[in-house]
Amino acid sequence: MQELSPIGWAILPLKKYATFSGRAPRAEYWWYSLLGGFVGIGVALTDRFAFTPIYAGEGPLGILLLVALFVPGVAVTVRRLHDVGRSGWWYFLNVWSYGFLLSKFSGQTGSRMFDNLPRGAGLLLVLIVLGCFGLFFVFMVTRGTEGANQYGPDPYGASELEEVFA
Repeated sequence: MQELSPIGWAILPLKKYATFSGRAPRAEYWWYSLLGGFVGIGVALTDRFAFTPIYAGEGPLGILLLVALFVPGVAVTVRRLHDVGRSGWWYFLNVWSYGFLLSKFSGQTGSRMFDNLPRGAGLLLVLIVLGCFGLFFVFMVTRGTEGANQYGPDPYGASELEEVFA
């Protein structure tokens, strides 16, 4: 694979907008996440000072950014899971974060979400969420499988040893 700059890695998921097959190395996933975070902060500040919130405290630019980056974000995450030899279905470990996002849009705060749960269930739910987050984070930082796996060839290309013994 050709050498890419950090910006090159960050925009690669946008070029592969809805490609859920294949593999994404750590560089592609993390540079995209970092760029998305910086753009999100800039958009949030712009929305805060230039626009009136239109839905659940979000301004128009924030909502547009969320809609625009949702599909490539899911796609690069699924390809990253493929790189470590996991099915894209593991992505659903991350669904809890969307539950909190939806609770924000419904107007509930995080603490009010737990008011109607039986005693101790809120703590159990928080521990499950933290466990899912931790496992998902481990998947995202784990080095991809070397060589081809069931999801495609190594995104970095053949290793030097494979080329010598081919």
